[in-house]
Amino acid sequence: MNLFHFESEYPDELSCRKKFKEFRDGQGVICPSCGHTEHYRKQDKESYECKRCRKRQSLRANTVMHGSQLPFRYWFVAIHLLTGTGKSFSALELQRQLGHKYYEPVWGMVHKLRMLMGNRDETYTLPGTLELDESSFSTVVVEEEKDKPLKRERLFDRLMVAAVSHKNQFRYKILKS
Repeated sequence: MNLFHFESEYPDELSCRKKFKEFRDGQGVICPSCGHTEHYRKQDKESYECKRCRKRQSLRANTVMHGSQLPFRYWFVAIHLLTGTGKSFSALELQRQLGHKYYEPVWGMVHKLRMLMGNRDETYTLPGTLELDESSFSTVVVEEEKDKPLKRERLFDRLMVAAVSHKNQFRYKILKS
């Protein structure tokens, strides 16, 4: 989806909230207390109420947006920019693009999204025949810093394992030292 299509699809907070509710209803809401899957929708509070135990949960509860006070539109823009661009998008740049005053909540949002995207990638298996390779690399110490004590990251080499399927899908993981 390009930027113009995104802007026409989600022009305001209400459209983002409505789409998120539609997605959440499609996935199914599970009560965190009793595990029941049938809920009443409370329009006045914008929450769900369990039909069995009557515990309420907000639209954001038990999602990546849990505990966030940022608008839904910020989340949608961040998801679009992080998944739609080939390169990484910094939290500082996202804060600037959104026009948000504080860095910390935007950083937390980006951190949660990146963690979620990383967890998602680990659930997929690569199809077909795989070719594996391993490599070890270490941090290069600049000539001016050779006399300084080594930082913790520089004490150990890192081991990386890469897998490529014959269908041109790629996955790598940097193993702990």
